[in-house]
Amino acid sequence: MGWLSAMSVRLVGESPAIVAALTAQGAALVDEGDADVLIHVAAPTLAKPAHELSHAEWRASLYAGLDQRFMLAKEFAAAQRALGKGGSVVFVGATEQALGSDHAAAAGALGNLTKTLGVEWARDGIRVNTVLTSADDATLGNLVAYLASDYAAYITGAVMGIGLDD
Repeated sequence: MGWLSAMSVRLVGESPAIVAALTAQGAALVDEGDADVLIHVAAPTLAKPAHELSHAEWRASLYAGLDQRFMLAKEFAAAQRALGKGGSVVFVGATEQALGSDHAAAAGALGNLTKTLGVEWARDGIRVNTVLTSADDATLGNLVAYLASDYAAYITGAVMGIGLDD
């Protein structure tokens, strides 16, 4: 029995370390539908200096790093409320400084969104947290599994970093 036994997790994006930690803790991974946990791992983007960014590239970064995440979380929260269940949302992505001004803007806004949704959705039993890192290792996997678990029942609205020296 693990921390996540009897829990279903929808993982959007890729992270072998997170998959390994979730399955080691007994989570059932699902592609769609009913899930107790939503984890969104942002695909890394190419770093480009601000003066070389087109408006379309800027908007694409904000869409991938913020808009898409918000819409997934909103859909997840609505489904959990309709079922009368709580749940957990964990966003994972690179640190603000890692990938350029467009990514920094999205990551900074994601931090504020995480804090706001963490407060707003707490009354519904839905937790929202973010991990910012360039790592994809056991530390990341274990932290995400912990945040998804009931052991983190009182952690919401937190933005955490791992390996920020990378």
